[in-house]
Amino acid sequence: MADGEIRISIDKLIDIVQSGGKIRTGVDVFNKQGRLILERDVLVADVAPLLRVKKFGVELISIVSGGDGGLWDETGQPVVVKSETPPAPKPAPKPAPVSEIDRRIYEIEELRRAAAEKASLAKNNLKNALRQIQENGGKFDFEPIDDTVRELFDFVSQNETAFSYLTREIFSYDQYLYNHSLNVCVIGTVVMKKFNENFNAMVNNHLNNIPTSINAAAAKDVPQAFKYFQDDELQDISAGFFMHDMGKVLVEKSILNKKGRLSKSEFEVVKAHSTRNGIKILEKNNLINPYLCKISHYHHARLFEDEERCYPAEISPLDIPAYVKVCKLADIFDAMTSKRCYKEALNPVGVVADIFHKYAQKDTLLQFILHAFVRAVGIYPSGSVVSLINGQLAYVLDSEGPALIAFTDVEGRPLTTKQDIMVLDKKAEERGLKIDRRKAPMDPVQAHKILPAYLKTS
Repeated sequence: MADGEIRISIDKLIDIVQSGGKIRTGVDVFNKQGRLILERDVLVADVAPLLRVKKFGVELISIVSGGDGGLWDETGQPVVVKSETPPAPKPAPKPAPVSEIDRRIYEIEELRRAAAEKASLAKNNLKNALRQIQENGGKFDFEPIDDTVRELFDFVSQNETAFSYLTREIFSYDQYLYNHSLNVCVIGTVVMKKFNENFNAMVNNHLNNIPTSINAAAAKDVPQAFKYFQDDELQDISAGFFMHDMGKVLVEKSILNKKGRLSKSEFEVVKAHSTRNGIKILEKNNLINPYLCKISHYHHARLFEDEERCYPAEISPLDIPAYVKVCKLADIFDAMTSKRCYKEALNPVGVVADIFHKYAQKDTLLQFILHAFVRAVGIYPSGSVVSLINGQLAYVLDSEGPALIAFTDVEGRPLTTKQDIMVLDKKAEERGLKIDRRKAPMDPVQAHKILPAYLKTS
């Protein structure tokens, strides 16, 4: 610690300023991503900058008197306070178990914990942004949203299935909007990553089958609709996914929560969340990034010519960018698999099949996206429950394989001991072990009730 430096909790500094005091840090304050969030020479006489610092998770702020920093009360007299120690670090996680089944469950628990922390922060930042929009005539602080999405992007890039283990039992409109925004961001981000991987493989395959001397010219033959997205573009796209429904904050909740089919006039009001409200909010905050604008405006547009109840109608499906089409698929998937006050959640296995059947056999780009979508969420998404042909129920640990854990016997009775992980590869199918596609998928909320404790979300 430097000479003349003391560390004060952000809450104590807020109390000082709320009481009429002032502070100057004398040292720059940065967030976890290294972005400057409070300059050293700024005299803080209002709590707004401190509240903003707190949103970024900063708990202690250094005050360096040698750098013209200090704390003063409402009369201008220096405030004498003791330096505070950082909060105790979180206890280290217990050592990973030795057995394969315990190791995988341990990994899931760690992912759940990390994902839950990220989800809570993301939803709180969105909640603050939506509150600001309502209170400030559409204006909000984009920086916390941007930082949140960049953290989510990095986390999801390393842990694609982490958020699939979190529960989706949602009843209120507000909670649905926060959860839905997060889920569409996560799902869409993973799909875009798969899209990029598929695109890269396609181009490499295309060029590898053409003589080297004409590779450059051959690369131009790749359809213009196909594009490889750089990381900075993908981060902007993820931000667009996170904010795609922001315009709904300006729509009456009674309409958004209505049971049954909307009237023509009510549907027009709902449509405005993307055709007018979302763009209006973005423009008011000078967020003219084309990724944000196009996602907000067109995420309910047609993906094929005869698709019904889509808007706006004036844009052709062929003119909709790939990332907007990804947003629509993620939006549909999450809406159908989330529980609401007026509907039950649908099993993700059936939803994936329904989406695939609806959008299959359309234009080439859409098929490319659709296959990336199925790869991302999995035909049997992580966290879902499937029936095996021998009568057992099994929990999907990993959509790749898929890898399962059976938790009932062939009569449907709960098993009292943990079972080994089953990977349903070709060898398993040869032994007669496979998923029974004839049985209707179990409702996810009901399935969650019968899961053994070690498979439930903590």
